[in-house]
Amino acid sequence: MEGVLRKGRLLVGGAVETQRGGEKLRQLLGLTASMVRIGLIGFGGGNALIPVIEAEVVKNRRLISPAAYQEDVVAASITPGALPVEIAAGTGQRVAGSFGMILAAVAMALPGAALLVAILSVLSGETGAVLRDVKLLSIPIGAFIMSLLMLYTVKALRAEASAEGGSFSAALAIVLSIFVLTGEKQAYRLLGMDSAPIFGLSTLAALGLSFFLILFLLNDRSKGRVALAAILSGLFLAAKGKSLALFGPPLSDGLGFFMAALASREVLRSLPKNSARGVVRPFFMGAAKELGAWSVFLALGLFPVLLAVPSMIDFAWRGYFSSLLSFGGGDAYLTIADGLFVATGIVPESAFFALLVPLVNVLPGSILCQMLTGLGFVIGSSAGGPGVGLLGALAGFAVSVSGSGMLFGFVARLIRTFQEQRAFQAISRWVRPIIGGLLINVALALLSANLKLAGTLGLSPALVIGVTVLVLAAALYMLLVKRWQTLRPMGFAGLVGLVMILVF
Repeated sequence: MEGVLRKGRLLVGGAVETQRGGEKLRQLLGLTASMVRIGLIGFGGGNALIPVIEAEVVKNRRLISPAAYQEDVVAASITPGALPVEIAAGTGQRVAGSFGMILAAVAMALPGAALLVAILSVLSGETGAVLRDVKLLSIPIGAFIMSLLMLYTVKALRAEASAEGGSFSAALAIVLSIFVLTGEKQAYRLLGMDSAPIFGLSTLAALGLSFFLILFLLNDRSKGRVALAAILSGLFLAAKGKSLALFGPPLSDGLGFFMAALASREVLRSLPKNSARGVVRPFFMGAAKELGAWSVFLALGLFPVLLAVPSMIDFAWRGYFSSLLSFGGGDAYLTIADGLFVATGIVPESAFFALLVPLVNVLPGSILCQMLTGLGFVIGSSAGGPGVGLLGALAGFAVSVSGSGMLFGFVARLIRTFQEQRAFQAISRWVRPIIGGLLINVALALLSANLKLAGTLGLSPALVIGVTVLVLAAALYMLLVKRWQTLRPMGFAGLVGLVMILVF
């Protein structure tokens, strides 16, 4: 009798485990289906998808609680990377651990990236009417993108002006300062001047200097500390400026490492004093487990292309680094990619601004993930043909998803573990006007790209400028005055593009 009962208990226990396993599988399938569906309809990306994801995973499928979802949104909002992919990763982690985290992030990013690769595969090597139509369409689409970049800058200024203790003048000064430090070359080019830029800082240098000032002054803003920050910043500009360049690479790099060390010290000082083993040990164990899972995913995505073209490792590290610098949403990533891939000559400016930028802005999904996937395809195709291009696209996709999810997971755990993170709050506050200044430079680059298209298409520069101004003004009116969603101005830009295709 006892054996029968024991056996019965085993059978009941097994049935319970089977039922739980079936429920977990249904949750995973539902999670994947939800993320793929959102990825397919995710026009606008970024903050626009926050209520869409919430409706799906909180209200409809009830995969996580409203409080847990809001916690993930906060973590995604203060970390760099693709925000929808990060939120998806957070939901997946809560549902099924590390595996669910990666599965949900991939499902969210895959539809847009796959559509982009499919279109690029059709257009690669195309020199006829199709490519001409794409170029004509890219002129008004480029103007629409310029409106999004300007809208971002305006919103950054408004947010600082309306925040408690905020300063509109300080935010505006940051925007203008960043533009002056990075945008001289584009401004001179549009004005037809051959003058060499005085500063001409790279995007990375401008971000590095900005983050140093934010973090170095995080805990102490005394006159002595501000004076020291000003001296170090002046030396940095003297070392990195195009016309200044007073120091050689060893000294300038050493200065950069020294400033990074000072900033890191202030971050450590801002952390809570309580670091008991009961809190810290589980945090690092969980973070290490997730780091290992993301590392395996990244290695699987990189291995095929590195086996075919080892030099693609340069693209891989640049892409991963760029995702870690991508604060402020998808459109802000354009300035990062411009600085790392276009300004360095790795990707032609024509391919970036006339092909990739228009496509990633009209397709659904994460701009960051699509852009890195597209860059991988373009660079890989140039190195070894369409086959290597597909491997490069896979590598770019893996880099973008892991770059977004890895840091998000760490920060999400950090926020749950510690009560206050002043360093992240400070960066989150000031990074928007910093990115706003960089985006003005990108807007000028888009205008320059439109003028170059005028020459390749045999159109009058005055006509192209007129179309650009028309679409830009109309889009800004719809976005700022009427407060319409991006679909309407994007549709207007597409309509203008179709008219240009029919006329020219």
